[in-house]
Amino acid sequence: MERNKIDIYIYTILKKQLQKLKISNYGLYSIMDNVKKQLNSIIKHWNDEEFINAIFSTVVEEGHFYKPYVNDKIGNLVVLGIRNSLLEIAASVNYKEFGLKKDLSVDDIKLITSSAIDYFKNIDIESLSLKIKIDDDYYYNITKKYDIAYKSLVELGKCTPNKLEIEFEKKTIEPYILEELFSNTQDIDIKDTSYGKKVTDVTNGISNELPKGLINLLEGILKKEATMIYVDSFKYLSRNFEINLKILQFLLTHDAMFLTNNFLIKNGYVSRRKNLIRASHGDNFNEEAIMTIGEVSSKYKQYLEKMM
Repeated sequence: MERNKIDIYIYTILKKQLQKLKISNYGLYSIMDNVKKQLNSIIKHWNDEEFINAIFSTVVEEGHFYKPYVNDKIGNLVVLGIRNSLLEIAASVNYKEFGLKKDLSVDDIKLITSSAIDYFKNIDIESLSLKIKIDDDYYYNITKKYDIAYKSLVELGKCTPNKLEIEFEKKTIEPYILEELFSNTQDIDIKDTSYGKKVTDVTNGISNELPKGLINLLEGILKKEATMIYVDSFKYLSRNFEINLKILQFLLTHDAMFLTNNFLIKNGYVSRRKNLIRASHGDNFNEEAIMTIGEVSSKYKQYLEKMM
């Protein structure tokens, strides 16, 4: 049976790159299987503009800047389908799980992502989409679990540099129950601000488990001691798509908001920056967000200024 274009990429390009990096067989096939599942799900919906724009909203803050630049759609495909996969374990503090002596370097990751862009830019993805048949439609299944979060991303995906904000009907449902909050025994004190407090967690970004610091912030939302969570960009919340939607579902159904340097998401309102800015490195506030504050809507600006 002839391999499709996704399998050709995985077995003739990605596999060889991972083997060269000396990732263990367990790590090798874990990453390959994960990437295959994710790429199949994304490409299956490639021609569904609303769906693709919605799920790509979680990665365009990175994909827009990936090189070699082809277009946002190809960059976003590589971030969501490949970079935001179990590859993250090899690039994190948990690298030993995949038999490595040290975590993958920035250059290692760039080689993988740039070669993926070079490959997929020459593929007729529109036609390939029509041939995809899968049992595990990963991204579609997740969007069905977190309907309020997905709706907000659909509206965010409609925003453009010429249409910075969209108001839509606020949907009222029962607050989403985040089980992790009821098993957390840590104390939290964020009474000094209604906008949250800064936390830093050192972990891998693809884990299904919520970092303790994030749980603390979410407890503040639950107790009405905070009204928003701010991160530099989506990737600083998680590289795990389901975690991103789970947190959004919690925030939006508790009348709280999610804020990055490029996006503001509320139940009933979304906004974007006119020209996206690249994610910062480390814990410092992104200076470009300050210098370009005039590129956001007035409503977005009032919240972003409170984080400066």
